[in-house]
Amino acid sequence: MMTEGILSDDRASARPTDVRHDMSALRRAIVGVTCGNMIEWFDFALYSSLATTIGNVFFHAQDHRTQLLSIYATFAAGFLIRPIGGFVFGPIGDRYGRRTALTLSIALMSAATFCIALLPGYATIGAGAPVLLLCIRLLQGLSTGGEYGGSCTFIVEHAPDAKRSFLTSWLEFGNILGFLLGGAVVNALTFSLGQADMEAWGWRIPFVIAGVAGLIALYLRLNVDESPVFRQMQENESRQQQFAQNRRFVRLLAAEWPQLLKCAGLTAVFNITYYVALGYVPGYLADVAGHTPEFGNLLAMIATLVMVTLIPVSGMLADRFGGVNMIRIGCLLIVVCAIPAFKLLNSGSVAVVFAALMLLVLAQLFFEGAMPATLTSLFRAPVRYSGLAISYNVAVSLLGGTAPLINTWLIHKTGNPMIPGWYMIGGAVLGLVALKFVKDMTGKPLPM
Repeated sequence: MMTEGILSDDRASARPTDVRHDMSALRRAIVGVTCGNMIEWFDFALYSSLATTIGNVFFHAQDHRTQLLSIYATFAAGFLIRPIGGFVFGPIGDRYGRRTALTLSIALMSAATFCIALLPGYATIGAGAPVLLLCIRLLQGLSTGGEYGGSCTFIVEHAPDAKRSFLTSWLEFGNILGFLLGGAVVNALTFSLGQADMEAWGWRIPFVIAGVAGLIALYLRLNVDESPVFRQMQENESRQQQFAQNRRFVRLLAAEWPQLLKCAGLTAVFNITYYVALGYVPGYLADVAGHTPEFGNLLAMIATLVMVTLIPVSGMLADRFGGVNMIRIGCLLIVVCAIPAFKLLNSGSVAVVFAALMLLVLAQLFFEGAMPATLTSLFRAPVRYSGLAISYNVAVSLLGGTAPLINTWLIHKTGNPMIPGWYMIGGAVLGLVALKFVKDMTGKPLPM
């Protein structure tokens, strides 16, 4: 199933036998990259939880729906630029080191996040406020374009084959924990300060917290070891091959296109499910189902807490039963349950609404433990960072990060509250098609 890669050696060749798994270095790697991912998703949670407040502060509009569309559009813009981040940080990670690229990405993200806390609102500088917000969101999107692919690559190249899914699942643990903490901080501040003070100045506090936490993550990354696979790759390369590195990126796009397509298909279902179930549903419950914003945010936080505690279990199951099998079950659950779940979300019963949301979360759990290792295993070491970063971010930009905007717009235009369910089913179908061409590498050496 695998196509020929950039070097002439066989794609399925094993990891060099002298690449050792230093457990101390592995722990530092997991902590360092997980903290960076946590900050990224903390920021995502801030935008989701503060959507109404940010709309009031930065966008001048009489109509609430127009404000909501504006903030979702700004949110989506940060994702649309992520592929450029993949094109920037991917080659850096493959040429100069995984740690180098990850350090640069977290530094840019921390600075941009902190700058949001300093922005003046629309009442102060008028139309300049949303323009500045958009510019900073673009910088954040650029930085995150190198974050996920690099983090997966870094942990996978430190991890023993038999525990690859479990160890990479901690990345997802960090992601979801960041989302949970972001929502918790916003809810706590709103409860303590009240909506008036939140709109006046309180909304800035979470972004200050995120900026400071990003500096801590930067320090941790500066103190982790480069991946053993990258060090081995450097040692094995001749000087002539080092000079040929610049040509590798162009050849990647030609030689690795089957892997890029498979990665994009799996990424589509992975991110569509997440962004709809936990990123969009809180707003859906308020704007479509008629619940209060506080109810939607609280329910999403509880569901997220349940999911984050089970992610390592999902990783262990993926190591035991195979990542491809886990992903396939998740896709089938979405196909069968997405529409019924969204019908139940429109119920007036709190218990029924929560059960519907947990049904979507259950499907997502099958992805959380299996997807990072599966995506990373598609690519060979010399192009692993670039291939994963580019393909992942293109799919996220087109189908994942834009999900709140697209679903809000489609429901507004069609009046059909089941649109998000069909959107999720479309992503699941893409995932199932991609799985038909993916070889399960669970427990096996990665292609070198």
